[in-house]
Amino acid sequence: MIFIKRIFPIFILLSLSVSLVSFIPSVVTAQTETEPADNFQLQAYLTEEQALALIFPECDEIVTDEFVMTPEEKSSLEKLLSRRLYEDGFKTYLGRKNGTTQGYAIITEEIGKFHPFTFVVGVGTDGKISNVAVLVYRESRGGEIAKKRFLYQFMGKSFKNPIRINKDIINITGATMSVQCMCAGVRKVIAVINEYYLSGKRNVSDLKGASSHGVIPVKEETTTKANMSQNTEDSEASSVLNDEKRGIPDIKLIKQTRMIMGTFAEVSIYSHDEKTAGKAIEGALDEMERMDRIMSNYKNDSELSLVNKKAAKSPVPCNAELLDVIEQSQYYSELSGGAFDITVSPFVSLWGFFREKGHVPPDKEIEKLLPAVSYKNIVIDRGNNPKKPGTVFLKYMKTQIDLGAIGKGYAVDKALEIIRKCGIHNGCINLGGNIYVLGTPPGKNAWKIGVQHPRNRDEILGYLELKNEATATSGDYERFFEFNGKRYSHIINPQTGRPVSGTIATTIVAPTGTAVDALSTSVFVLGHEKGMELIKKIPNTDAMIAYEEKDGKIAIDMTEGFKDKFKKTDE
Repeated sequence: MIFIKRIFPIFILLSLSVSLVSFIPSVVTAQTETEPADNFQLQAYLTEEQALALIFPECDEIVTDEFVMTPEEKSSLEKLLSRRLYEDGFKTYLGRKNGTTQGYAIITEEIGKFHPFTFVVGVGTDGKISNVAVLVYRESRGGEIAKKRFLYQFMGKSFKNPIRINKDIINITGATMSVQCMCAGVRKVIAVINEYYLSGKRNVSDLKGASSHGVIPVKEETTTKANMSQNTEDSEASSVLNDEKRGIPDIKLIKQTRMIMGTFAEVSIYSHDEKTAGKAIEGALDEMERMDRIMSNYKNDSELSLVNKKAAKSPVPCNAELLDVIEQSQYYSELSGGAFDITVSPFVSLWGFFREKGHVPPDKEIEKLLPAVSYKNIVIDRGNNPKKPGTVFLKYMKTQIDLGAIGKGYAVDKALEIIRKCGIHNGCINLGGNIYVLGTPPGKNAWKIGVQHPRNRDEILGYLELKNEATATSGDYERFFEFNGKRYSHIINPQTGRPVSGTIATTIVAPTGTAVDALSTSVFVLGHEKGMELIKKIPNTDAMIAYEEKDGKIAIDMTEGFKDKFKKTDE
Protein backbone atom coordinates (compact mmCIF):
# COMPACT_ATOMS: atom_id res chain seq x y z
CA MET A 1 0.00 0.00 0.00
CA ILE A 2 1.13 3.53 -0.66
CA PHE A 3 0.23 5.67 2.34
CA ILE A 4 1.77 9.07 2.97
CA LYS A 5 3.26 9.66 6.41
CA ARG A 6 4.22 13.31 6.74
CA ILE A 7 5.32 14.65 10.10
CA PHE A 8 8.58 16.22 11.17
CA PRO A 9 10.59 16.87 14.33
CA ILE A 10 11.50 20.39 15.43
CA PHE A 11 14.99 20.28 16.95
CA ILE A 12 16.89 22.92 18.92
CA LEU A 13 19.29 23.24 15.99
CA LEU A 14 18.02 22.81 12.44
CA SER A 15 19.89 20.92 9.76
CA LEU A 16 19.52 19.62 6.20
CA SER A 17 17.54 16.52 7.03
CA VAL A 18 14.05 15.17 7.59
CA SER A 19 14.02 17.21 10.79
CA LEU A 20 13.35 20.55 9.17
CA VAL A 21 9.91 20.90 7.61
CA SER A 22 10.82 18.15 5.18
CA PHE A 23 13.78 19.76 3.40
CA ILE A 24 13.84 16.36 1.77
CA PRO A 25 10.77 14.48 0.55
CA SER A 26 8.47 12.47 2.75
CA VAL A 27 7.99 10.09 -0.15
CA VAL A 28 10.30 9.36 -3.05
CA THR A 29 9.25 7.10 -5.91
CA ALA A 30 10.84 3.72 -5.35
CA GLN A 31 13.03 2.11 -7.97
CA THR A 32 11.20 -0.79 -9.61
CA GLU A 33 14.23 -2.33 -11.28
CA THR A 34 15.87 -5.24 -9.49
CA GLU A 35 19.00 -4.13 -7.67
CA PRO A 36 22.05 -6.38 -8.06
CA ALA A 37 23.03 -8.02 -4.77
CA ASP A 38 26.52 -6.51 -4.90
CA ASN A 39 25.42 -3.05 -5.94
CA PHE A 40 25.68 -1.17 -2.64
CA GLN A 41 29.27 -0.15 -1.90
CA LEU A 42 29.52 2.91 0.31
CA GLN A 43 32.48 5.05 -0.68
CA ALA A 44 33.06 8.00 1.67
CA TYR A 45 35.41 10.62 0.26
CA LEU A 46 34.91 13.73 2.41
CA THR A 47 33.28 14.80 5.64
CA GLU A 48 31.11 17.91 5.55
CA GLU A 49 33.86 19.87 7.26
CA GLN A 50 36.42 18.77 4.67
CA ALA A 51 34.05 19.56 1.82
CA LEU A 52 33.39 23.08 3.09
CA ALA A 53 37.10 23.66 3.64
CA LEU A 54 37.61 22.66 0.00
CA ILE A 55 34.93 25.05 -1.22
CA PHE A 56 35.99 27.97 0.99
CA PRO A 57 39.80 27.61 1.36
CA GLU A 58 40.53 31.27 2.05
CA CYS A 59 37.48 32.19 4.11
CA ASP A 60 37.77 32.95 7.82
CA GLU A 61 34.07 32.29 8.56
CA ILE A 62 31.32 30.02 7.29
CA VAL A 63 27.69 30.92 8.03
CA THR A 64 24.51 29.06 7.20
CA ASP A 65 21.09 30.06 5.94
CA GLU A 66 18.09 27.72 5.89
CA PHE A 67 14.72 28.34 4.30
CA VAL A 68 11.52 26.59 3.27
CA MET A 69 10.00 27.36 -0.11
CA THR A 70 6.36 28.29 -0.48
CA PRO A 71 4.38 25.99 -2.81
CA GLU A 72 4.47 28.75 -5.43
CA GLU A 73 8.24 29.13 -5.11
CA LYS A 74 8.79 25.40 -5.38
CA SER A 75 6.54 25.17 -8.44
CA SER A 76 8.40 28.06 -10.06
CA LEU A 77 11.79 26.45 -9.41
CA GLU A 78 10.57 23.12 -10.78
CA LYS A 79 9.41 24.82 -13.97
CA LEU A 80 12.75 26.58 -14.27
CA LEU A 81 14.61 23.28 -13.96
CA SER A 82 12.03 21.19 -15.86
CA ARG A 83 12.12 18.51 -13.16
CA ARG A 84 10.47 17.49 -9.93
CA LEU A 85 12.20 18.59 -6.71
CA TYR A 86 12.07 16.36 -3.67
CA GLU A 87 13.33 19.10 -1.34
CA ASP A 88 10.94 21.61 0.24
CA GLY A 89 13.81 23.87 1.26
CA PHE A 90 17.57 24.21 1.36
CA LYS A 91 20.48 24.81 3.72
CA THR A 92 23.08 27.11 2.18
CA TYR A 93 26.61 27.76 3.42
CA LEU A 94 28.16 31.18 2.84
CA GLY A 95 31.93 31.62 2.98
CA ARG A 96 33.12 35.00 4.24
CA LYS A 97 36.45 36.75 4.55
CA ASN A 98 36.74 39.89 6.68
CA GLY A 99 32.93 39.98 6.77
CA THR A 100 32.51 39.93 2.98
CA THR A 101 30.77 37.01 1.25
CA GLN A 102 33.14 35.14 -1.07
CA GLY A 103 30.81 32.43 -2.28
CA TYR A 104 27.97 29.99 -1.61
CA ALA A 105 27.68 26.22 -1.25
CA ILE A 106 24.92 23.65 -0.89
CA ILE A 107 25.43 20.03 0.17
CA THR A 108 22.74 17.99 -1.54
CA GLU A 109 21.79 14.48 -2.65
CA GLU A 110 20.56 12.94 -5.88
CA ILE A 111 19.33 9.39 -6.39
CA GLY A 112 21.47 7.37 -8.79
CA LYS A 113 20.39 4.02 -10.18
CA PHE A 114 19.44 2.63 -6.79
CA HIS A 115 21.01 4.77 -4.05
CA PRO A 116 21.52 8.47 -3.27
CA PHE A 117 24.94 10.07 -3.41
CA THR A 118 25.96 13.17 -1.48
CA PHE A 119 27.92 16.04 -2.99
CA VAL A 120 28.67 19.73 -2.53
CA VAL A 121 28.54 22.50 -5.13
CA GLY A 122 30.32 25.81 -4.55
CA VAL A 123 29.27 28.92 -6.45
CA GLY A 124 31.08 32.27 -6.54
CA THR A 125 29.45 35.67 -6.17
CA ASP A 126 29.57 35.92 -9.99
CA GLY A 127 27.22 32.91 -10.24
CA LYS A 128 29.90 30.61 -11.64
CA ILE A 129 30.75 27.21 -10.17
CA SER A 130 33.94 27.36 -8.12
CA ASN A 131 34.17 23.71 -7.10
CA VAL A 132 32.25 20.43 -6.97
CA ALA A 133 33.10 17.47 -4.75
CA VAL A 134 31.48 14.16 -3.82
CA LEU A 135 31.19 13.39 -0.10
CA VAL A 136 29.63 9.91 -0.24
CA TYR A 137 28.89 7.56 -3.15
CA ARG A 138 26.83 4.43 -2.47
CA GLU A 139 26.85 2.24 -5.57
CA SER A 140 29.38 -0.15 -7.06
CA ARG A 141 29.20 1.53 -10.47
CA GLY A 142 29.59 5.13 -11.57
CA GLY A 143 31.88 6.18 -8.73
CA GLU A 144 34.20 7.82 -11.24
CA ILE A 145 32.03 10.94 -11.01
CA ALA A 146 33.89 11.63 -7.76
CA LYS A 147 37.18 11.98 -9.63
CA LYS A 148 38.69 15.37 -10.47
CA ARG A 149 38.98 14.57 -14.18
CA PHE A 150 35.19 14.39 -14.36
CA LEU A 151 34.25 17.14 -11.89
CA TYR A 152 36.56 19.81 -13.34
CA GLN A 153 34.17 20.06 -16.30
CA PHE A 154 31.66 21.93 -14.12
CA MET A 155 34.11 24.66 -13.12
CA GLY A 156 33.25 28.13 -14.37
CA LYS A 157 29.76 27.23 -15.56
CA SER A 158 26.74 29.25 -14.46
CA PHE A 159 22.99 28.81 -14.72
CA LYS A 160 23.15 30.24 -18.23
CA ASN A 161 24.97 27.07 -19.34
CA PRO A 162 22.63 24.16 -20.19
CA ILE A 163 25.01 21.55 -18.65
CA ARG A 164 24.02 18.85 -21.12
CA ILE A 165 25.53 15.39 -21.00
CA ASN A 166 28.00 14.65 -23.82
CA LYS A 167 27.85 18.29 -24.92
CA ASP A 168 28.71 20.48 -21.95
CA ILE A 169 29.72 17.53 -19.72
CA ILE A 170 31.42 14.54 -21.34
CA ASN A 171 30.31 11.16 -19.99
CA ILE A 172 33.72 9.69 -19.23
CA THR A 173 32.58 7.40 -16.43
CA GLY A 174 30.68 4.70 -18.29
CA ALA A 175 27.71 5.13 -15.91
CA THR A 176 25.30 7.43 -17.72
CA MET A 177 22.70 7.64 -14.96
CA SER A 178 25.27 8.82 -12.40
CA VAL A 179 26.40 11.54 -14.80
CA GLN A 180 22.83 12.62 -15.52
CA CYS A 181 22.02 12.80 -11.81
CA MET A 182 25.16 14.79 -11.08
CA CYS A 183 24.35 17.25 -13.88
CA ALA A 184 20.78 17.64 -12.59
CA GLY A 185 21.99 18.16 -9.02
CA VAL A 186 24.60 20.74 -9.98
CA ARG A 187 22.08 22.67 -12.05
CA LYS A 188 19.62 22.55 -9.14
CA VAL A 189 22.16 24.10 -6.78
CA ILE A 190 23.20 26.95 -9.07
CA ALA A 191 19.53 27.67 -9.76
CA VAL A 192 18.79 27.96 -6.03
CA ILE A 193 21.80 30.20 -5.41
CA ASN A 194 20.94 32.34 -8.43
CA GLU A 195 17.26 32.68 -7.50
CA TYR A 196 17.64 33.27 -3.76
CA TYR A 197 21.08 34.77 -3.12
CA LEU A 198 22.52 36.42 -6.20
CA SER A 199 19.15 38.08 -6.79
CA GLY A 200 19.16 39.49 -3.24
CA LYS A 201 15.94 37.71 -2.35
CA ARG A 202 17.45 36.30 0.86
CA ASN A 203 18.73 38.78 3.47
CA VAL A 204 21.95 37.20 4.73
CA SER A 205 23.56 40.22 6.35
CA ASP A 206 22.94 39.11 9.95
CA LEU A 207 23.68 35.37 9.69
CA LYS A 208 25.67 33.75 12.47
CA GLY A 209 28.61 31.38 12.09
CA ALA A 210 27.94 27.70 11.46
CA SER A 211 28.72 25.10 14.09
CA SER A 212 30.33 21.82 13.14
CA HIS A 213 28.32 19.77 10.69
CA GLY A 214 26.94 16.28 11.29
CA VAL A 215 28.16 16.41 14.90
CA ILE A 216 26.50 19.42 16.50
CA PRO A 217 27.57 20.61 19.99
CA VAL A 218 24.67 21.33 22.31
CA LYS A 219 25.48 24.73 23.72
CA GLU A 220 24.83 25.61 27.34
CA GLU A 221 22.32 28.31 26.53
CA THR A 222 19.93 25.64 25.21
CA THR A 223 19.77 24.07 28.67
CA THR A 224 19.31 27.08 30.92
CA LYS A 225 17.29 27.03 34.14
CA ALA A 226 14.58 29.05 32.40
CA ASN A 227 13.77 25.93 30.38
CA MET A 228 13.53 23.65 33.42
CA SER A 229 10.85 22.72 35.92
CA GLN A 230 11.24 20.60 39.04
CA ASN A 231 10.95 17.05 37.71
CA THR A 232 13.10 14.05 36.85
CA GLU A 233 13.68 15.03 33.22
CA ASP A 234 15.08 18.39 34.25
CA SER A 235 17.34 16.77 36.83
CA GLU A 236 18.91 14.91 33.91
CA ALA A 237 19.33 18.23 32.08
CA SER A 238 20.97 19.77 35.14
CA SER A 239 23.42 16.90 35.29
CA VAL A 240 24.41 17.66 31.70
CA LEU A 241 25.37 21.18 32.70
CA ASN A 242 27.22 19.92 35.76
CA ASP A 243 29.11 17.43 33.57
CA GLU A 244 30.26 20.29 31.35
CA LYS A 245 31.50 22.22 34.38
CA ARG A 246 33.39 19.13 35.64
CA GLY A 247 35.23 18.87 32.33
CA ILE A 248 33.30 15.88 30.97
CA PRO A 249 33.12 16.06 27.14
CA ASP A 250 30.29 18.20 25.84
CA ILE A 251 27.12 16.39 24.87
CA LYS A 252 26.64 16.51 21.11
CA LEU A 253 23.92 15.86 18.59
CA ILE A 254 25.16 13.20 16.15
CA LYS A 255 23.00 12.37 13.14
CA GLN A 256 23.06 10.54 9.84
CA THR A 257 20.66 10.24 6.91
CA ARG A 258 20.22 7.50 4.29
CA MET A 259 17.71 6.68 1.59
CA ILE A 260 15.73 3.63 2.82
CA MET A 261 12.37 2.23 1.69
CA GLY A 262 12.06 4.89 -1.00
CA THR A 263 12.32 7.73 1.50
CA PHE A 264 14.86 9.37 3.76
CA ALA A 265 15.75 7.79 7.08
CA GLU A 266 17.42 9.85 9.77
CA VAL A 267 18.75 8.80 13.16
CA SER A 268 19.74 11.53 15.63
CA ILE A 269 21.37 10.88 19.01
CA TYR A 270 22.49 13.11 21.88
CA SER A 271 25.60 11.71 23.52
CA HIS A 272 28.94 12.46 25.19
CA ASP A 273 30.40 9.48 23.34
CA GLU A 274 30.58 10.13 19.60
CA LYS A 275 32.02 6.70 18.85
CA THR A 276 29.24 4.77 20.59
CA ALA A 277 26.57 7.07 19.16
CA GLY A 278 28.01 6.64 15.66
CA LYS A 279 28.00 2.87 16.05
CA ALA A 280 24.37 2.96 17.23
CA ILE A 281 23.30 5.15 14.31
CA GLU A 282 25.06 2.93 11.75
CA GLY A 283 23.48 -0.15 13.33
CA ALA A 284 20.00 1.37 13.35
CA LEU A 285 20.21 2.43 9.70
CA ASP A 286 21.63 -0.97 8.73
CA GLU A 287 18.71 -2.65 10.52
CA MET A 288 16.15 -0.56 8.64
CA GLU A 289 17.89 -1.48 5.38
CA ARG A 290 17.74 -5.15 6.39
CA MET A 291 13.99 -4.81 6.99
CA ASP A 292 13.64 -3.24 3.54
CA ARG A 293 15.41 -6.23 1.96
CA ILE A 294 12.90 -8.51 3.70
CA MET A 295 9.66 -6.52 3.33
CA SER A 296 10.03 -4.63 0.04
CA ASN A 297 7.63 -5.44 -2.77
CA TYR A 298 9.76 -3.35 -5.15
CA LYS A 299 12.81 -5.59 -4.85
CA ASN A 300 12.23 -8.76 -6.86
CA ASP A 301 14.55 -10.78 -4.63
CA SER A 302 13.01 -9.77 -1.29
CA GLU A 303 11.25 -12.36 0.87
CA LEU A 304 7.94 -10.58 0.46
CA SER A 305 8.27 -10.63 -3.33
CA LEU A 306 8.90 -14.37 -3.13
CA VAL A 307 5.75 -14.79 -1.05
CA ASN A 308 3.68 -12.78 -3.51
CA LYS A 309 4.99 -14.87 -6.42
CA LYS A 310 4.58 -18.35 -4.90
CA ALA A 311 2.35 -18.37 -1.82
CA ALA A 312 -0.90 -18.72 -3.77
CA LYS A 313 0.37 -22.06 -5.11
CA SER A 314 1.84 -23.52 -1.93
CA PRO A 315 2.96 -22.37 1.54
CA VAL A 316 6.23 -20.40 1.46
CA PRO A 317 8.74 -20.57 4.37
CA CYS A 318 9.39 -17.10 5.81
CA ASN A 319 11.86 -15.17 7.91
CA ALA A 320 10.77 -14.66 11.53
CA GLU A 321 10.47 -10.87 11.08
CA LEU A 322 8.30 -11.19 7.99
CA LEU A 323 5.95 -13.56 9.80
CA ASP A 324 5.90 -11.21 12.77
CA VAL A 325 4.97 -8.09 10.80
CA ILE A 326 2.30 -9.98 8.84
CA GLU A 327 0.81 -11.31 12.08
CA GLN A 328 0.83 -7.82 13.57
CA SER A 329 -0.91 -6.58 10.41
CA GLN A 330 -3.61 -9.19 10.89
CA TYR A 331 -4.02 -8.04 14.49
CA TYR A 332 -4.69 -4.46 13.37
CA SER A 333 -7.02 -5.74 10.66
CA GLU A 334 -9.10 -7.53 13.30
CA LEU A 335 -8.89 -4.58 15.67
CA SER A 336 -10.15 -2.15 13.01
CA GLY A 337 -12.81 -4.47 11.64
CA GLY A 338 -11.00 -4.77 8.31
CA ALA A 339 -10.30 -1.04 7.80
CA PHE A 340 -6.60 -1.88 7.84
CA ASP A 341 -5.63 -4.50 5.28
CA ILE A 342 -2.21 -5.28 3.77
CA THR A 343 -3.84 -6.92 0.72
CA VAL A 344 -5.38 -3.68 -0.62
CA SER A 345 -2.68 -3.01 -3.23
CA PRO A 346 -4.67 -4.45 -6.21
CA PHE A 347 -7.17 -1.62 -5.66
CA VAL A 348 -4.42 1.00 -5.35
CA SER A 349 -3.06 -0.24 -8.68
CA LEU A 350 -6.51 -0.32 -10.30
CA TRP A 351 -7.08 3.36 -9.46
CA GLY A 352 -3.73 4.22 -11.05
CA PHE A 353 -1.90 5.48 -7.96
CA PHE A 354 1.13 3.23 -8.45
CA ARG A 355 1.66 4.71 -11.92
CA GLU A 356 0.68 8.25 -10.83
CA LYS A 357 -2.06 8.18 -13.49
CA GLY A 358 -5.18 8.36 -11.37
CA HIS A 359 -8.47 7.43 -13.01
CA VAL A 360 -11.91 6.15 -11.99
CA PRO A 361 -12.23 2.45 -12.90
CA PRO A 362 -15.56 0.82 -13.87
CA ASP A 363 -17.57 -0.69 -11.01
CA LYS A 364 -17.24 -4.16 -12.59
CA GLU A 365 -13.44 -4.05 -12.33
CA ILE A 366 -13.67 -3.10 -8.65
CA GLU A 367 -16.16 -5.89 -7.92
CA LYS A 368 -13.95 -8.41 -9.72
CA LEU A 369 -11.07 -7.67 -7.33
CA LEU A 370 -13.07 -7.71 -4.09
CA PRO A 371 -12.47 -11.44 -3.36
CA ALA A 372 -8.68 -10.92 -3.68
CA VAL A 373 -8.56 -8.12 -1.11
CA SER A 374 -8.96 -9.54 2.36
CA TYR A 375 -6.51 -10.12 5.18
CA LYS A 376 -8.38 -13.38 5.79
CA ASN A 377 -6.82 -14.69 2.56
CA ILE A 378 -3.49 -14.86 4.41
CA VAL A 379 -2.81 -18.12 6.26
CA ILE A 380 0.18 -18.32 8.61
CA ASP A 381 1.39 -21.66 9.92
CA ARG A 382 4.02 -21.50 12.65
CA GLY A 383 4.27 -25.30 12.82
CA ASN A 384 5.17 -27.39 15.86
CA ASN A 385 8.95 -27.27 15.40
CA PRO A 386 10.39 -23.91 16.59
CA LYS A 387 13.61 -24.63 14.68
CA LYS A 388 11.78 -24.68 11.34
CA PRO A 389 10.53 -21.44 9.75
CA GLY A 390 6.83 -20.76 9.62
CA THR A 391 5.00 -20.44 6.31
CA VAL A 392 2.62 -18.08 4.54
CA PHE A 393 -0.12 -19.24 2.19
CA LEU A 394 -2.45 -17.04 0.11
CA LYS A 395 -5.93 -18.46 -0.47
CA TYR A 396 -6.66 -16.40 -3.59
CA MET A 397 -4.48 -16.23 -6.71
CA LYS A 398 -4.72 -12.45 -7.11
CA THR A 399 -4.07 -11.66 -3.44
CA GLN A 400 -0.89 -9.65 -2.90
CA ILE A 401 0.70 -8.43 0.33
CA ASP A 402 2.00 -4.87 0.54
CA LEU A 403 3.46 -3.75 3.87
CA GLY A 404 3.64 -0.05 2.94
CA ALA A 405 1.18 0.95 5.68
CA ILE A 406 3.03 -0.82 8.51
CA GLY A 407 6.54 -1.68 7.32
CA LYS A 408 8.18 1.65 8.07
CA GLY A 409 6.83 1.69 11.60
CA TYR A 410 8.00 -1.88 12.14
CA ALA A 411 11.46 -0.99 10.82
CA VAL A 412 11.63 1.96 13.23
CA ASP A 413 10.90 -0.41 16.14
CA LYS A 414 13.67 -2.76 15.00
CA ALA A 415 16.09 0.17 14.73
CA LEU A 416 15.10 1.25 18.24
CA GLU A 417 16.13 -2.17 19.56
CA ILE A 418 19.62 -1.63 18.14
CA ILE A 419 19.94 1.83 19.67
CA ARG A 420 18.85 0.63 23.10
CA LYS A 421 21.32 -2.26 22.99
CA CYS A 422 24.07 0.33 22.51
CA GLY A 423 23.07 2.01 25.76
CA ILE A 424 21.63 5.14 24.11
CA HIS A 425 19.00 7.04 26.13
CA ASN A 426 18.30 10.14 24.00
CA GLY A 427 17.55 10.01 20.30
CA CYS A 428 15.10 10.23 17.44
CA ILE A 429 14.45 7.79 14.60
CA ASN A 430 12.60 9.18 11.59
CA LEU A 431 11.78 6.95 8.63
CA GLY A 432 9.71 8.90 6.13
CA GLY A 433 7.62 10.54 8.86
CA ASN A 434 7.31 7.46 11.06
CA ILE A 435 9.00 8.75 14.18
CA TYR A 436 10.07 7.37 17.55
CA VAL A 437 11.62 9.65 20.16
CA LEU A 438 13.72 8.17 22.94
CA GLY A 439 14.24 10.13 26.15
CA THR A 440 14.47 13.91 25.75
CA PRO A 441 16.94 16.41 24.31
CA PRO A 442 19.32 17.91 26.90
CA GLY A 443 17.59 20.51 29.05
CA LYS A 444 14.18 19.80 27.56
CA ASN A 445 11.12 18.00 28.89
CA ALA A 446 10.21 16.49 25.52
CA TRP A 447 10.97 16.29 21.82
CA LYS A 448 8.93 18.70 19.74
CA ILE A 449 7.30 17.08 16.71
CA GLY A 450 5.62 19.38 14.21
CA VAL A 451 2.22 18.45 12.77
CA GLN A 452 1.62 19.70 9.26
CA HIS A 453 -1.47 21.63 8.28
CA PRO A 454 -3.64 19.22 6.23
CA ARG A 455 -4.27 21.71 3.45
CA ASN A 456 -1.43 24.26 3.59
CA ARG A 457 1.80 22.33 3.05
CA ASP A 458 4.02 25.21 4.16
CA GLU A 459 2.29 25.59 7.54
CA ILE A 460 2.08 23.57 10.72
CA LEU A 461 -0.91 23.32 13.02
CA GLY A 462 1.35 23.06 16.04
CA TYR A 463 3.66 20.56 17.62
CA LEU A 464 3.54 17.52 19.87
CA GLU A 465 5.68 17.20 22.97
CA LEU A 466 6.70 13.55 23.21
CA LYS A 467 8.99 11.32 25.25
CA ASN A 468 9.53 7.59 24.63
CA GLU A 469 6.68 7.52 22.13
CA ALA A 470 6.03 7.11 18.43
CA THR A 471 3.94 9.18 16.05
CA ALA A 472 2.89 9.10 12.40
CA THR A 473 0.39 10.80 10.13
CA SER A 474 -1.70 9.57 7.20
CA GLY A 475 -3.00 12.29 4.89
CA ASP A 476 -4.81 12.71 1.59
CA TYR A 477 -2.85 15.80 0.56
CA GLU A 478 0.11 14.23 -1.25
CA ARG A 479 -1.48 11.71 -3.61
CA PHE A 480 -4.85 12.44 -5.11
CA PHE A 481 -6.52 13.34 -8.36
CA GLU A 482 -9.69 15.24 -9.22
CA PHE A 483 -12.34 14.10 -11.68
CA ASN A 484 -15.58 15.97 -12.43
CA GLY A 485 -14.91 18.22 -9.45
CA LYS A 486 -14.45 15.37 -6.97
CA ARG A 487 -11.22 14.67 -5.12
CA TYR A 488 -10.02 11.03 -4.99
CA SER A 489 -7.49 10.12 -2.30
CA HIS A 490 -4.82 7.42 -2.70
CA ILE A 491 -5.98 5.80 0.55
CA ILE A 492 -8.40 3.04 -0.40
CA ASN A 493 -11.09 1.44 1.75
CA PRO A 494 -10.26 -2.27 1.35
CA GLN A 495 -13.89 -3.29 1.93
CA THR A 496 -15.32 -1.15 -0.87
CA GLY A 497 -12.37 -0.82 -3.23
CA ARG A 498 -12.90 2.93 -3.40
CA PRO A 499 -10.89 5.91 -2.12
CA VAL A 500 -11.77 7.18 1.33
CA SER A 501 -13.62 10.50 1.39
CA GLY A 502 -14.27 12.87 4.25
CA THR A 503 -11.11 12.17 6.23
CA ILE A 504 -8.23 14.56 5.53
CA ALA A 505 -5.48 13.52 7.95
CA THR A 506 -4.95 11.40 11.04
CA THR A 507 -2.06 11.73 13.47
CA ILE A 508 -1.49 9.00 16.05
CA VAL A 509 0.64 8.86 19.20
CA ALA A 510 1.32 5.41 20.64
CA PRO A 511 4.10 3.38 22.33
CA THR A 512 5.48 1.80 19.12
CA GLY A 513 6.23 2.69 15.53
CA THR A 514 4.26 -0.32 14.31
CA ALA A 515 1.16 0.83 16.17
CA VAL A 516 1.18 4.43 14.92
CA ASP A 517 1.87 3.32 11.34
CA ALA A 518 -1.02 0.84 11.25
CA LEU A 519 -3.45 2.93 13.31
CA SER A 520 -3.00 6.13 11.30
CA THR A 521 -4.28 4.24 8.26
CA SER A 522 -6.96 2.35 10.20
CA VAL A 523 -8.43 5.55 11.63
CA PHE A 524 -8.23 7.32 8.27
CA VAL A 525 -10.32 4.58 6.64
CA LEU A 526 -12.78 4.30 9.55
CA GLY A 527 -13.48 8.02 9.52
CA HIS A 528 -13.89 10.54 12.30
CA GLU A 529 -16.52 8.96 14.55
CA LYS A 530 -15.57 5.29 14.28
CA GLY A 531 -11.89 6.18 14.31
CA MET A 532 -12.23 8.01 17.61
CA GLU A 533 -14.21 5.12 19.08
CA LEU A 534 -11.37 2.75 18.16
CA ILE A 535 -8.58 4.91 19.58
CA LYS A 536 -10.37 5.43 22.90
CA LYS A 537 -10.39 1.64 23.40
CA ILE A 538 -6.61 1.28 22.98
CA PRO A 539 -4.45 1.99 26.06
CA ASN A 540 -1.73 4.68 25.85
CA THR A 541 -2.88 5.73 22.39
CA ASP A 542 -4.10 9.15 21.25
CA ALA A 543 -5.18 10.69 17.98
CA MET A 544 -5.99 13.85 16.09
CA ILE A 545 -8.36 13.59 13.13
CA ALA A 546 -8.89 16.32 10.54
CA TYR A 547 -12.04 15.83 8.47
CA GLU A 548 -14.49 17.65 6.23
CA GLU A 549 -17.88 18.61 7.61
CA LYS A 550 -21.01 18.56 5.47
CA ASP A 551 -20.54 22.22 4.56
CA GLY A 552 -17.00 21.48 3.33
CA LYS A 553 -15.25 23.18 6.25
CA ILE A 554 -12.32 21.48 7.94
CA ALA A 555 -12.90 20.24 11.48
CA ILE A 556 -10.33 18.81 13.87
CA ASP A 557 -10.98 16.49 16.79
CA MET A 558 -8.48 15.22 19.37
CA THR A 559 -8.50 12.77 22.22
CA GLU A 560 -7.88 14.31 25.65
CA GLY A 561 -4.42 12.76 25.78
CA PHE A 562 -3.52 14.29 22.42
CA LYS A 563 -4.68 17.72 23.62
CA ASP A 564 -2.32 17.44 26.58
CA LYS A 565 0.65 16.75 24.28
CA PHE A 566 -0.27 19.20 21.49
CA LYS A 567 0.74 22.86 21.49
CA LYS A 568 -0.56 25.30 18.91
CA THR A 569 2.00 27.36 17.03
CA ASP A 570 0.63 30.62 18.39
CA GLU A 571 1.11 29.55 22.01
